[in-house]
Amino acid sequence: LIVEFIKKENIRLAGKPSAEVWLGRDTRPSGESLIEAAKEGINSIIGAAVLDFGVLTTPQLYWMVRARNKGWKATEQNYFEQLSSSFRCLMDLTPNGIKVNEEDDKLIVDGANGVGGEKLEILNNMLNNLAIEVRNCGNDGGILNEGV
Repeated sequence: LIVEFIKKENIRLAGKPSAEVWLGRDTRPSGESLIEAAKEGINSIIGAAVLDFGVLTTPQLYWMVRARNKGWKATEQNYFEQLSSSFRCLMDLTPNGIKVNEEDDKLIVDGANGVGGEKLEILNNMLNNLAIEVRNCGNDGGILNEGV
């Protein structure tokens, strides 16, 4: 039945993989075992290739898949570069003469001890127009969503 299906659907079995599955995970302890289970399943599919990008936010993985499908460079660094570049363009649209005080320039984000806080700290280093204070970033071993 599988061979018939492969012929009917014109699925390639030799050469370049017919499918790529991109994986990312969050920072929960179960993440690593879930990724390994997913890899085993994907590797059992003839002609499929799996790429594990490690710890990513859901938007990062979605952006990377979209970028890959559009033929763009599709790495986590490319994601950060596009996001920070877009933010700088947005800030350039601020009318001249408008001043905000230091308190207004600060963005405070609760990272919920998850991957978002960790990644926001990386983005923060790329933004010079905005001061971001990340609380509960997860670097100190905090429990996901505890006390947020």
